[in-house]
Amino acid sequence: MAYPHSTYTTARALTYSYIHIPPQSPNTPYILFLHGFPSNSHDWRHQISFFVAKGYGILAPDLLGFGETSKPSELEMYRGEGMARDIVEIMVSEGVGVVVGVAHDWGSFLLSRLANYHPERFSAYAFIDHGYGAPGQSLTPAVIQHINSSVQAKLGFSIFGYFLFFNEEDAAKLLDEHSESVESLYFATDNEINKKYKGAPGGFRTWLTEGKTVDLPAYLTSEDHKHYQHAFSLEKGGYGPAINWYRASLRNINEEDEKKIPTPAHTLTHPTLLIASTGYVITVTINFPEQMRPLVPDLKVENVNGGHWLQLEKADEVNKILEEFMEEKRLV
Repeated sequence: MAYPHSTYTTARALTYSYIHIPPQSPNTPYILFLHGFPSNSHDWRHQISFFVAKGYGILAPDLLGFGETSKPSELEMYRGEGMARDIVEIMVSEGVGVVVGVAHDWGSFLLSRLANYHPERFSAYAFIDHGYGAPGQSLTPAVIQHINSSVQAKLGFSIFGYFLFFNEEDAAKLLDEHSESVESLYFATDNEINKKYKGAPGGFRTWLTEGKTVDLPAYLTSEDHKHYQHAFSLEKGGYGPAINWYRASLRNINEEDEKKIPTPAHTLTHPTLLIASTGYVITVTINFPEQMRPLVPDLKVENVNGGHWLQLEKADEVNKILEEFMEEKRLV
């Protein structure tokens, strides 16, 4: 079902659209859901219906540049510190105290910064097929080229070529002109396609300019497809605002802010869950459990047999893992 959205305008004069459902009892926790790219709060539909039925509170915003939330073109507005503050302001405005943070893809970057800047607002963290990212680890072109050449030498393919595409001047225009191709590549389940057209430098541009598409996976309905195409239509602002999440990393705009985060705040102090895909070549290659362990002392890893969009493809399994994690950590 579709849930009504509320709106709130933050101190930065940005209007956020979000789903807010209070818990059914004072002892039941709130869950804060943070989506990734290219998507919006609709990504969490299976989790919201499951946890609402269990009495949990829900806060699920369309993040900056997505959905019905403001879509500024200025890159500076996408700094992690500012976006984290926006989310806390929404929580305060709705009387939401402490939450369990659940994030996917780029939402994991925002949950990471919320954990660094506002740990008192959380009782636990859950990352879905993307990990906690410590401050000072922006994926700049130099870092990406280093990772790509290292993976290429070891495994014979690259993994981050598509990141570099977002830094190119005509990226938004190409994405807007080939929205069906964008959707089908981002939801592609064939890892040979992912290696060739996402991992390899230049591959994403080729995919778009040639107008390539593949069938969408069965877990996406025709209604989901319509929702996606409407959300990224030109009338809704297209892809330009949303790709600022990539550009913020590529252009390292968080560097000065992140230098000010004290070293102890780099370590996560709450129970943390990583739900990792076994079937998406890019995140499997990154190996998030290994990356996270040094800074996440209380880490539980659950592997799920599926692709990158586990909350959609394996919704029942993901919901069960999240529920058991919260029960086990006595967050309920």
